[in-house]
Amino acid sequence: MKPSQLAQTLQSVLTPFQNRKRWVVALSGGLDSTVLLHAVAAMEKRPELCALHIHHGLQAQADAWVEHCQALCGTLDIPLSIKRVSVAAGAGPEASARDARYEAFAVFLQSDDLLLQAHHLDDQIETLFLRLLRGTGVEGMQGIPRSRKLAAGELLRPLLALPRTELECYAANLQLRWI
Repeated sequence: MKPSQLAQTLQSVLTPFQNRKRWVVALSGGLDSTVLLHAVAAMEKRPELCALHIHHGLQAQADAWVEHCQALCGTLDIPLSIKRVSVAAGAGPEASARDARYEAFAVFLQSDDLLLQAHHLDDQIETLFLRLLRGTGVEGMQGIPRSRKLAAGELLRPLLALPRTELECYAANLQLRWI
């Protein structure tokens, strides 16, 4: 069977990070993070792997999402940590949830960990358009960065060059379930 474009991309992007202590997949349970976790778990050469689910408690289904992530990680034999966060009122629920999420990531990451997020090309395009509409400057035109330092570790978005359709094909071919 021919490797998928997704598997090839992950192999290419993640090979330089093989020496990391641990890879941590930020797992929401949605299509993007489910595909990322599944594909990384299938890699032959990789460091220790775990998943991290941030429970914001903003939706009535939040506990069901935790159960979904637990079942997925159980199937893949990947340890899962669940961090509950409080979302501050004020700047809007999305911005506050993002801030709480990144605070939880920073606390969770250990020295030399690599946090993997499942942002893809469609997210990148959406971000650029939103920033253009808001009148962003040159810095905003760079879009979502592929990587950056985060606390004791580093954040990496290995799927940023792939369209969402590639993730959908991967999930359909393997009959994956997501939230």
